[in-house]
Amino acid sequence: MTQLALLFAIILVFWLWRTGQDVRDTAITTARETCQRQGLQFLDGTPALQMIRPCFSRRAGPGLRRIYTFDYSADGVGRKTGCIIMHNTQVSAVLLDN
Repeated sequence: MTQLALLFAIILVFWLWRTGQDVRDTAITTARETCQRQGLQFLDGTPALQMIRPCFSRRAGPGLRRIYTFDYSADGVGRKTGCIIMHNTQVSAVLLDN
């Protein structure tokens, strides 16, 4: 039974890691496309994970909410911060500083 539990734990950790990588890739693509649509310069190339926590949504059900932040520039000089909120693997919202 111990070997079965260990195998299950390894599979669970791998699944969580792989899902996290897929969500991160979606966040990068979303940030890049949002900046391109808005005529902004996407800085640093990757969003940073700020928070992850369990949540429940009536529309999407239970899952993990991940919040990523990224930097962008409107004029090439100033730096502003944007935020991507994700529920499981779906983008819930993209917020930009005004």
